[in-house]
Amino acid sequence: MLNRLDSIDWSSMSHAYGPAIDVPVWLREMGSADPDIREKAFSGFYSAAHHQGAVYTCTTASLPFLFDMADAPAAPGRVSVIGLLLSIGREAMNRCDGICFGPDDTELASYADSVAVMREHADDFVRYAADPDPLV
Repeated sequence: MLNRLDSIDWSSMSHAYGPAIDVPVWLREMGSADPDIREKAFSGFYSAAHHQGAVYTCTTASLPFLFDMADAPAAPGRVSVIGLLLSIGREAMNRCDGICFGPDDTELASYADSVAVMREHADDFVRYAADPDPLV
């Protein structure tokens, strides 16, 4: 799935600090065998693409890749990926379950779109809850 990262126009999306061109790098590095690289990738993603719980279009576009990582039992950082998915879902639901508007009265579809993706993956969360890994 990660080989499809380059097929997405990340530069057309933004996060808290500008164009989302760094998101595919973070997503790739979240699966690194090196814990320091993984930690920096998660930190970068949380601070920009999920800044203070915000859900941007790039956050929503990341969801299929995050679910792919979460579905790989041997993936490094899997527990952190599932935690990130839970955070995105919780924030999207809490902030806007339906149509949401920003301060400039523009529609923020990223929240509703993220909620829709999360609902499509409800069974995955049930499976994660039953995972034999106690950290999951």
